[in-house]
Amino acid sequence: MKTGETCSVALILVPQKRVPARRRRWAISLRLVSLAVMVLFVGIRGERAANERAATTGLPREGSAEPRAAGFSPAALAPMTSSVASHAAVEESGADYRARCASPGVIRCVGFDSPSDIRGHVDPNADGSVYPVIDNMLAASGGGSLKFTVPSHSTANSSGQYWTEFADDLSVQFGAGQEFYIQWRQRFSPEMFQHFKEGNGWKQAIIGEGSRPGHIAYSCTPIEIVVENTFQVGAPRMYHSCGVKDGHYEGLEVHSSNGWLTQNALNCSHDRIAAPPCFKYKPNEWMTFQVHIKIGTWYQNDKKYHQDSTVQLWVADEGKPSRMVIDFSPGRGTGYDLVNMDPAVKYGKIWLLPYDTNKDPSQDHPTAYTWYDELIISRQRIPDPR
Repeated sequence: MKTGETCSVALILVPQKRVPARRRRWAISLRLVSLAVMVLFVGIRGERAANERAATTGLPREGSAEPRAAGFSPAALAPMTSSVASHAAVEESGADYRARCASPGVIRCVGFDSPSDIRGHVDPNADGSVYPVIDNMLAASGGGSLKFTVPSHSTANSSGQYWTEFADDLSVQFGAGQEFYIQWRQRFSPEMFQHFKEGNGWKQAIIGEGSRPGHIAYSCTPIEIVVENTFQVGAPRMYHSCGVKDGHYEGLEVHSSNGWLTQNALNCSHDRIAAPPCFKYKPNEWMTFQVHIKIGTWYQNDKKYHQDSTVQLWVADEGKPSRMVIDFSPGRGTGYDLVNMDPAVKYGKIWLLPYDTNKDPSQDHPTAYTWYDELIISRQRIPDPR
């Protein structure tokens, strides 16, 4: 029977042997139950068809066009429909992530789906009580994500950190004349945007020196590039070098007629962080971030600038195409100088962490959370999530 067809029930009389009255009453009861089940089934089919037409066309339901079984509520189908839609969305996201991981130039992908994805790659917070963990209840795709917890009364290192080399055997690193891209998804609880007393602003990622045989690289290095919520303005910003380049932690800002631009690709002034034109963080959605670094001539801290390196940042809201927000590149006339005075040092490691310099542990504040997913490292630009 197709949806929308009517159901006719015909009673056919067939000569039968005389049966006891009790058996006749039992047979009639079975027929009535069967008829009730059939009517209920047709009603559910009709209700579902009406809902699907309304969802597809955007037109209101026709109140008397579809049969409805007595006592049937459309709300009864909602959990099932929601579950099916959610499962389909997760499957689609997983396929999209796998496709991006299969893109040309990809070096490494980390899906954060199970504890094995982070085993040996996480360190605890300042007092050793909090570690990053795999959250199997929330993910951009797959079976989990990397969850950081920012507890009340916590220090700058509130949540610990995750790190990974670009390659486990340390064979993939980038020096002068080379370039690479890093993309990740990140989600923020609303509490991440409260004011953290004395905090300089939480970091998102540190891209820095790779380890070498006999040498473990740590996060605070001269060549590091950091994505950060600097000064807690609610918008991604960047800086370069752990206090080494010309004696500074150098913010990637451009001076213009409108003052200092903290997101120069959007003409976003550092003292007027508002959207538009600025690109601000959003809570409760999977945002996408992608960093591009192309090393020109390493700057030797000798005041001889070449301005031939590139540092770029793209950001996207969930389900939207990415936008370039920071663009330091020779083609734009904003070529950059990346400092490095050690020929053995190259980019080859990334840290994910919400480290918040100077955060006051005396502050009593609601617990905050941030999640990471779909980390991809590549030699070529990585497509946006669909």
